Amino acid sequence: MDAFTDDQLKDIQGFGLGGFRKDSQEALFIRFGSADAGKALLRWLTPHVANAWEVNAFNRVFSEIRHRTGDECIRATWTGALLSAAGFAALGISLDDLPGGESSSAFRSGMASRSSQIGDLQPGDAPTAWIAAFQPNANQVHLAVVVAADDECDLDAQVVDIYEKVVETGCTVVFHERGATLPPPHTGHEHFGFKDGISQPAIDGFDDPPAPGEPAAVPPGEFVLGYPDVAGVTAAAGTRWVNGSFVVFRRLTQDVMSFRSLVGAGVPGADPVVSADQLAAKMVGRWPSGAPVEQFPDADPGPGNESNAFGFSSDADGHACPVWAHIRKANPRDETTPGGDEDNPARHRMLRRGIPFGPPLAGAATADDGAVRGLHFFSVVADLDRQFEFIQRNWMNNPNFPIGGQPAEPGGKYTPPEPGVLAGGPDPVVGEHDASAQCVLQQSNAQHPFPVASEVVHVTAGEYFLLPSISSLASITS
Repeated sequence: MDAFTDDQLKDIQGFGLGGFRKDSQEALFIRFGSADAGKALLRWLTPHVANAWEVNAFNRVFSEIRHRTGDECIRATWTGALLSAAGFAALGISLDDLPGGESSSAFRSGMASRSSQIGDLQPGDAPTAWIAAFQPNANQVHLAVVVAADDECDLDAQVVDIYEKVVETGCTVVFHERGATLPPPHTGHEHFGFKDGISQPAIDGFDDPPAPGEPAAVPPGEFVLGYPDVAGVTAAAGTRWVNGSFVVFRRLTQDVMSFRSLVGAGVPGADPVVSADQLAAKMVGRWPSGAPVEQFPDADPGPGNESNAFGFSSDADGHACPVWAHIRKANPRDETTPGGDEDNPARHRMLRRGIPFGPPLAGAATADDGAVRGLHFFSVVADLDRQFEFIQRNWMNNPNFPIGGQPAEPGGKYTPPEPGVLAGGPDPVVGEHDASAQCVLQQSNAQHPFPVASEVVHVTAGEYFLLPSISSLASITS
């Protein structure tokens, strides 16, 4: 049974449910000059905003033609509009009827003020060092506009039109940056060299059913307000927020040379020895081809093996896929009670809408080239605290998850494991940790700790947004 009617899909923004899936994407962050200026800009922008029905229909037709002919003979340019809490305040729009709880508090406060709840505490990630417009109390980012296109000339034209309207209405672009799929042979990969975007959650009643062995489809209420979630609960929200979603934005820079140095140092005492390529794959949880380490623990089997049909419950100690591997920390799949008694991993899923920025670092490079590179991380959720913040705080950053003691209450942190068992460690790729951090490689003969002293990913900007429905955008400007 379909979760959405066509009318509902035509009211939901396409950036969330459908995903733009374009090779080039520009993110513009805008400050309103006044309430009237902001409304004038949104009034012009709203007819350009893509809805989920058209984006989903295009994506299906595009895939069908490319599968049949190998050609990409149709193209589109999509636009999304995201408002921060500061943006709603600047427009004079009340947030009193948002769903209650910690998610609403997180949105109202803004990401920069939530550093302790998220874990942005290390010097290289602290909000006080972020790009100026995103720093604590800056209140400059009211609106984010995401434009994506198959053709870069089409993207340029749309971005120019938006810029002209921003200036004309008396608003200001406070930061902008272009992201793009990396060029061959890196296409589809992120800057550390791994194929990305493989394990998106399927949405029940919207996406094709998962293949046998893959994680079950997730109810739409985990991503869109106004629909039942995994617990069968529909969050209480005012009419203005139905068909909307919360969006997390993080500008993440990637230190590729530090990552290569980290994996090149190996694991002292490991027997058998773990090569740099093997350690890199263990850190990510997949090989560069996208093949999961859980199914292929020794070597990359090559393209065509990007399976999602696997779990971790039969590998509790992490002999095949370490318990600290990025994909295991971010989505423990069938691990039991990953957040405490009666918890369910599906309660903590996110739709990811990221794209790389910056040029790739040459594979033969022996030193950093000085270019800034990384990922524009966007994720779409219905509850900022239970989904994004929970994953960062309780899974990625917590060295005790998943092999430590169970949390005392649902949503709590894992405690250190039993005596004689070393904590697995934080996520070595995107987890927050200090210079004393270590991960522990479990082999049949012993536990082998090794240092992960330097973070290889840094947060340089971030904000929480609400992705309003099309009708909500129209009502804001009336």
